[in-house]
Amino acid sequence: MSAARKREILIDLREGFFRACALAFAGLFVYRGVYHFVQDPTRLNIALLTISEVLTFTWLLLSRRPVTRDWNPLTVVVSVIASFGAAFITLEPGTSIIPVYVAAPLQFLALWFVIWGKISLGRSFAILPANRGVMTGGAYRLVRHPIYAGYLAGHILFLLSAFSFYNLAVYAVITYLQLYRILREEALLAALPEYRAYMDRVPYRLFYGIA
Repeated sequence: MSAARKREILIDLREGFFRACALAFAGLFVYRGVYHFVQDPTRLNIALLTISEVLTFTWLLLSRRPVTRDWNPLTVVVSVIASFGAAFITLEPGTSIIPVYVAAPLQFLALWFVIWGKISLGRSFAILPANRGVMTGGAYRLVRHPIYAGYLAGHILFLLSAFSFYNLAVYAVITYLQLYRILREEALLAALPEYRAYMDRVPYRLFYGIA
């Protein structure tokens, strides 16, 4: 067997192991979400959060292999925690800073923005920062990271409808790591002239007109 073929097999095994671990992590959270929603079907905020996680690992399964991926160990740890750190939150009712009947419709809009972003991205979805080409259509005409923006909005709304200081700490860590992940992703893609041109056309990373 040639050295090139061995390297290709190792890459496939690493990719498969990473996806399996990520899916197992997400699956655990989905199980918890379904369990809590069955116990109390009025908690639409949990249902929407669970659907969001289902979409994450569905797109992960369907995604194509990138041209380049950032396998830096720190980046791998950061990306996995940022993507699936929601598994660490408690799904207990907590304190409603805003009622569920207000938060849930807004969460639904945030979820649709995530879906729009993923449809725009197609099979180029990734957990790790990767180069799968430059995406500029659909939701990416508004902001450079619509999927992250939708997740962030959904997390904030869930937190406000089921507040606890524990969940605040978990979401603070997730948000910080997501920002690190965004910067690593942009550093990888900025090697492409078309992405640098895209950054000039779309100056906002997460929220149109804000940041």
